Amino acid sequence: MPTAAGGTAASEWVIGAPLNKAMSKNVPIGAGATVTSAIVEIGPSNAELTVDYEMTGGASSDLTVSVYPCKSDGTPMGVSLTPIRSVGPTQAAGVVSYSATYDVSGLYKVQIQGKNSNASAQTINEVSWRVTNQS
Repeated sequence: MPTAAGGTAASEWVIGAPLNKAMSKNVPIGAGATVTSAIVEIGPSNAELTVDYEMTGGASSDLTVSVYPCKSDGTPMGVSLTPIRSVGPTQAAGVVSYSATYDVSGLYKVQIQGKNSNASAQTINEVSWRVTNQS
């Protein structure tokens, strides 16, 4: 496991420190299925979460991305956050793309969900997220 210091010794691990970015590629998603991320722990109290999503698909409506605040036990709440900036979803050349930034100030945890509304299975080509301090 690489560490903050660049080494691999267990004594250098930062245990319990939240990740501030992640990426997944080539994730299969069934027709009408929803893929959920691991729980994203928000580090800074004045933060933004940016999510970039790309999935195969034939129409802009094939992809829906949602970000849900979570309770302290990690259970997503029933209301999704509204992005402060977003582009898409937009379909071009068999790919649906979406990018959005969410104000997650004051939240401890969130979960990202991507839904395939296409009638057939698709592939999430790439999904990434990052948490940054608001400027």
